[in-house]
Amino acid sequence: MPSPPRPTEGMELLLELGRCEPRMALAGKPLTDQAARVEGLLAGGWTRDALTGILSAPLPEKITRSVGAVLAARLLKVPPFPSAHRPAPSEAAPAPRQASPECQGDDGLCRRPVPSADRLCSECRDQL
Repeated sequence: MPSPPRPTEGMELLLELGRCEPRMALAGKPLTDQAARVEGLLAGGWTRDALTGILSAPLPEKITRSVGAVLAARLLKVPPFPSAHRPAPSEAAPAPRQASPECQGDDGLCRRPVPSADRLCSECRDQL
């Protein structure tokens, strides 16, 4: 019988998260899907520690979705590159001429467009 494939770096990060906080353990397709997103973020310059910090935020007391969905939503809010990392011109698409202000809700991770820099999007405003 062939041995199972070796876990990827993204899988290892998520498996470690599940070992430290059993409520956040993933397996099967959710693990594979979220590991692929983690690997993309790691390739974009994010560190394991930064991603672990983002993902290990406490879960809500009442969870209305699966843990896989909660972690997926957290990962979707993470920009492809950390703000200190600037992709090389060959990596990046041309920058727009004028960037729209972004919502700074959810500890600066929301990033939805807002009318002015000092405003929150409606979803983050509703969470206050």
